[in-house]
Amino acid sequence: MKKPLMYLLATTSLLTLGVLNTFGQAQSGYIPTYYVDVQPILEKNCVSCHVAGGIAPFALDNPKEAVARANRIAEVTREEYMPPFPPSRESQPFLNERRLGIASKKVLEDWAKAKAPLGKPPRK
Repeated sequence: MKKPLMYLLATTSLLTLGVLNTFGQAQSGYIPTYYVDVQPILEKNCVSCHVAGGIAPFALDNPKEAVARANRIAEVTREEYMPPFPPSRESQPFLNERRLGIASKKVLEDWAKAKAPLGKPPRK
């Protein structure tokens, strides 16, 4: 009686892993685009400084500038050099912290690896 139960549990576990693996593969095949995925991240976290005439050395408020710097954007966000936020992760949480989450960093990384596709601009 124990063997059929073990078989059922093992089969269920393998099926569950198969479903999760398939879902994960489908998700990992997604290619982020500037207009859908990257622009909102940049607007929320970067363009307060990275605008023409701003304190940053270059602007990121337009697609051409962002595409030209896609690899650098991915690098500095991965290394947490940008956005600048001096308190360490061990400090107390702050309201309006300027840190990127893992998901945002992954979007920027995947976008750069895909050669920074623009995608379709939003309708106005």
